[in-house]
Amino acid sequence: KVYPAAIAKTQKIWTAYLDSIMKVGQMQILRRQITNELNYSCRFDSKHLAAALENLNKAILADIEAHYQNPSLPYPKEDNTLLYEITAYLEAAGIHNPLNKIYITTKRLPYFPAVNFLFLISQFPKLQYNRNLGIV
Repeated sequence: KVYPAAIAKTQKIWTAYLDSIMKVGQMQILRRQITNELNYSCRFDSKHLAAALENLNKAILADIEAHYQNPSLPYPKEDNTLLYEITAYLEAAGIHNPLNKIYITTKRLPYFPAVNFLFLISQFPKLQYNRNLGIV
């Protein structure tokens, strides 16, 4: 037997959850747009700086990757500020992926991915593709 009060309560929870998910999604889109604008402005205003930062970033990443493939190669020490300083410059120039940045961590919740998957499937019929924006 299905109780109407339980259904109404469940719908309220899913509505609040949908609002939270949509806010996070909108913030992610804004972060991506701000990064793209910073990157465009950096390339337009100072193409040499943008190219130098990209090459330095690729070189550092190649050195770190080489270290992990062969641990006898050097790796930047903890007290070396190069990685922290270059990160600040890359973020200011928009040469990074804001969606890969982790701000907080939480304890792993059991069945959270499955609940999110089922929730997403239930919400797909409500979403519409907007060709002008290129986003859902």
